[in-house]
This record gives sequence, C-alpha cells and structure tokens, in this order.
Amino acid sequence: MPDTTSANRDATSRNLAAADRLYPTSGVKKFVLDAASVFEISFIPFLKQWYISVLLASGTALPWFYVTRAIAPDDPQVVRRLMAGTLVFGVTFSVGMLVGQNAVAQRFLGNLRLLISMPMSKGAYVLGSLAFSSISGTVTVLVLLGFGLVAGVGINPTWGLAPALILAVLTVAGLTMFVVSFAPSLQVGNLTTGLLSLVLAALSPVYFTIEQAPLLLKFLGYVSPLRYAADAIEKSLSGQHDIWIELAVLAGFAVVTMSLGLWRLPWRER
Repeated sequence: MPDTTSANRDATSRNLAAADRLYPTSGVKKFVLDAASVFEISFIPFLKQWYISVLLASGTALPWFYVTRAIAPDDPQVVRRLMAGTLVFGVTFSVGMLVGQNAVAQRFLGNLRLLISMPMSKGAYVLGSLAFSSISGTVTVLVLLGFGLVAGVGINPTWGLAPALILAVLTVAGLTMFVVSFAPSLQVGNLTTGLLSLVLAALSPVYFTIEQAPLLLKFLGYVSPLRYAADAIEKSLSGQHDIWIELAVLAGFAVVTMSLGLWRLPWRER
C-alpha cells in the first residue's frame, strides 16, 4: 500500500519550493521584486495623467533658466553656470518633492502599514520610490538640455554629468526623508517637501560660483551639497573631466543623508 503521507509531504515540499522561486521570502530576488512593487504602485496612477507630470517637471525649472538668462551677462561661461544651476534645482526639486510626498502620503494614508506587513525592507521601499521619482528628473534633464541647445547654450557634456545628478538626487532625497519624518500631518509634510529643495537651492551658490557669492552664501556654499553638484555639472557641460573632488564630496553627502533618511523612516506597524 503506497505511503500517502510521504507522497503528500513531498508534493507539499515541491509546491513550497515552486512558490518560493516565484515569490521568494528573502534574498536579492525578493528585494528587487519589492522595489518593483513600490514602483508599480506609484507608476500605474502616473500613467493616467502622465502629461500633467511631464508639464510640471518641465514647467517648474525652465522659467528659472530663462529669467536668469535674461538678466545675466552674455557670457558663455555664465550661461553654462545658469544651466548647471537650473539642472541642479530642477532635478533635485522634482525628485526630492516626489520622494517626500510619496513617503508622507503613504505614511498618513495607511499604505505604509501594508508595505511594512508584507514584509518589505526599507531599502527596497526607498529604491522603488527613487526609481519612480527619477522619471520626473529624467524628463527635467531632457527638457532643459533640449531647450538649452535651442537657446544657443554652448554645452559639451562629459561622463560626469550623470553621476553628479544622481548623487545630488540621492543627497536631497535622503535629506527630504529625514526632514519629513518629523512632519505631524500630511499637510505639513507636503508643504515641507515643496520648500526644502527650493530653500536649499536659494541659499546655495548654484546659479553663480562661490567666488561670486556674498559672504554669507560663501559660508553656506562650503557645506551645501548643491554647490558641489553645480560645480561638477558646470565642468561637465564645458567638456571638463576633472570633477573627482566634487563627486567625492557629493558621495559623502549622499551616504550621510541617505543613512539619516533610512534611519528616520518609520518602519513599524502602528
């Protein structure tokens, strides 16, 4: 007589193994799938109104370039600096705001509790959120560079443009997550995400060099990550490759702010 208990046990083991391959409970594959789930949660609503997001991404930063261009000297180096400053402001503002708004909304609307109970790691959540928010940043870069070429800005981008923008985004995203973790309500959190990048860019010498900055902004420029991002991007747009110091400083800022942001990210079901 066949041993049905042993057969059932073997069948159950095979089913569990197959399920673990499709939906792993640990490891790199689960991390990637969790990050993809976070991306999908935000991306599906985005598809229904993608044109609004594209208009907002391009319409936020582009006027800043043309306003500053109108009052700046007609000097190629100055214009490149204005383009670098606008890239820094536009990309960090759009990505940082989306990361912060997603975190605040999911926290106060109860969605974060569902993600925590999956369970999901903080790193997977942040990676998925950054992946979605980077859509807005990519659109901003393409629009600004395209209009810059049309406006006659002399640019010759090198390899350093992408890492400088990525490190600047990571820095501001980590800082945003850290700051909005203290928000007592959804309204305060949304307001904070909109103001943080704006104030940081306004107090940093991004549209001009640190040598041209007033005394107070010079002191702030030495501790502002956006200043180093603008320096690196300006050099990259002018065809220079010697931006290792700026990238190293930005990498340090990114590690510190992302660590603080992950540390403060509320990750306990309440």
